[in-house]
Amino acid sequence: MIVLRPYPVLTLLTLMALAVLLALGGWQTQRMGWKSALMEEHAQAQSAAPAALDVLCGEPPLAGLPVAGARPDADRSVRVYGRSPEGAPGWRVFAPAPLPDCAQARWILAETGFEPLSSAGAGAGAVPSGPAARGVRLEPPQRPGAFGAPDAPARGEFHAFNRAAMAQALEMQEEALLDAWWLARDDGRLPAWLAATPPERHGAYALTWYLMALALIAVWGAFHVTRGRLGLRGKD
Repeated sequence: MIVLRPYPVLTLLTLMALAVLLALGGWQTQRMGWKSALMEEHAQAQSAAPAALDVLCGEPPLAGLPVAGARPDADRSVRVYGRSPEGAPGWRVFAPAPLPDCAQARWILAETGFEPLSSAGAGAGAVPSGPAARGVRLEPPQRPGAFGAPDAPARGEFHAFNRAAMAQALEMQEEALLDAWWLARDDGRLPAWLAATPPERHGAYALTWYLMALALIAVWGAFHVTRGRLGLRGKD
């Protein structure tokens, strides 16, 4: 005969913790599929021929789509903290490029260079990396994180996309600057926001949460067995 006399409060708390662990595992599993789909879309976009800027006038394009024909205004620019393709920290230089009349805004930010943080690199000026050097591609702008460093709009320095402050630094109306996309340097690699956490890592996170759920069940069961509240008992 099976003996099952669980401690009510302990069992309730265990079930609540188990629900949280399973939810976290399911969330990471969904993130793994979502990230894989994004990478497939990015690879599909990268294999396409460069599109003109009027691609922004129709259905939303795929992130990573190469774009040709951007003409940034060299007299105006803002800098966004980031890294070079080699991993060196510095400032990504963006200048506004005019959009076709059919677009939702008048200007889009286009990456035109990179300024290393090192004194030697900074003294040499920005390294060209924009349309003339490597080409650009459509990417979602770098959004601020929960613990991002403060921007310095007066110096035109930002740590993430800030439409209002950037538009002011570029001496234009906020609605004139496109919010959904910018043109980032196309170095043939995955963008940082996509490569930071690959699908395999999400899968590892999911496995960790599921294993913790199994461990919790095992601890609950072992505790009740040692207290004589779970097990098998012969008939009297």
